[in-house]
Amino acid sequence: MIVSAHQPHYLPWTGYINKIYLSDVFMIMDNMVYTNKGFINRNRILNARGIQYLTVPLLKPYGLLTKINELLIDTKTRSNWNAKHLRGIRHNYAKGKGFCDFFPRLEALLTGKHDRYFDLQFALIKMILSYLEIEVEIVLASENNTGGIKETELIERIIQDAGGDSMLLGLGASTKYVDVGYVKEKGYDIVLQNFTHPIYKQKGELFIEGVSVIDLILNNTREESIALIKQSGHIKKI
Repeated sequence: MIVSAHQPHYLPWTGYINKIYLSDVFMIMDNMVYTNKGFINRNRILNARGIQYLTVPLLKPYGLLTKINELLIDTKTRSNWNAKHLRGIRHNYAKGKGFCDFFPRLEALLTGKHDRYFDLQFALIKMILSYLEIEVEIVLASENNTGGIKETELIERIIQDAGGDSMLLGLGASTKYVDVGYVKEKGYDIVLQNFTHPIYKQKGELFIEGVSVIDLILNNTREESIALIKQSGHIKKI
């Protein structure tokens, strides 16, 4: 049984979703300390000029030690953040082939009441996977306090706690930081995601990779989106 894991990302990119699809179990690393300038609470869509960031405002109750599942949404100073996100998405994707099908689902979640940021994250990822007909068991790292000081130690714990026998490393992951021999000695295996970004019609003439998966979903019919996601990657053994 293949396990993959990642920190939660806000409206994650296509490669993230394909990695989940290639897995039997996906562990969300919700118990890791939040770090700035990543994609945990922001992502990118496209407008007429190019890249546009969507960022969820956060409160960190424990400062630099705040874990992802402890983050709060800052609704006091940025009470209309979700309306701005929805307005930007609507303005840039209203003519997309998947807009009428997907946007109401997204709108329902973003306008719902969520104090804890991870609750919104978790709801969004489950909704996206359901829309794309991806059936994968999702577990939370916090359930078993899954963690490790070194990369190899963390991988071993993730596989154990998720009940798997193999770990899928995503695009860009380097085996030079992982002692593959050690993992195999423990009775587990390491496999890689071989991913090629799908090409589809976007807002501009020049195709831009790596933006949020909602760019793909909103620009294509549901059936097209499902096919593009599932055909974009496969598992590679090492």
